[in-house]
Amino acid sequence: MRYLVRTVVGFGLIVMCWVMFGYGIYQLLQIGTCASGGPYEVARPCPDGTAALGLMIPAALILMFIGAGLYATRGKPPGSENPPRGALVITFFWTGIFWSIAVGALLGVWGPEANAGPDGKLGGLIVGFLFIPMGALGLFGLKEGRSRKKKGDGQMSTGEISVPPAPSIPGFGKASKALRSRLPSEDPVDKLERLSRLRDKGSLTEEEFQALKGKIVREGR
Repeated sequence: MRYLVRTVVGFGLIVMCWVMFGYGIYQLLQIGTCASGGPYEVARPCPDGTAALGLMIPAALILMFIGAGLYATRGKPPGSENPPRGALVITFFWTGIFWSIAVGALLGVWGPEANAGPDGKLGGLIVGFLFIPMGALGLFGLKEGRSRKKKGDGQMSTGEISVPPAPSIPGFGKASKALRSRLPSEDPVDKLERLSRLRDKGSLTEEEFQALKGKIVREGR
């Protein structure tokens, strides 16, 4: 239940913030340059609601932090041992911010009902074309997450211990085989064969051979 609630609420907040970013930029471009009050008063005052639109973007950023935090701490999916992919949070947060603003900016200039205010067209084009490649940088998070997953899949799992595959070093297999051939074997059959050779050479008497043979047989059971 915790996983489902945090996933739905967290991702829902993230998507809502994307819409708020795009809508805020779109509406501000329709207003264009303006100023109101004090020494900044000009011939073209800002229309009502401009201040609220200006606050929409920082408010959306705060809500997006909350949504990303909920989504990142949702835990493991029910019935799965795989941890959640943190790269998705990076992509949602970074790429989502820049691309939603870029879409709002381009729609504010080229949209079907767009009517950009003074200096709004130039500003919208600059923001739109600049934020598209900046948002694409967040996709590297997904690429890094996939590469780590592939590295994890390339390991053999025995119980809870992860055993990496044998290194692909030239000559490693031959060297390993030669080393194993020089080590004393613990196989009972090999022990019996060595005892038989020692008996044949006269190093062991028949009684000693039979006693050691019985010991090896008992230990091998």
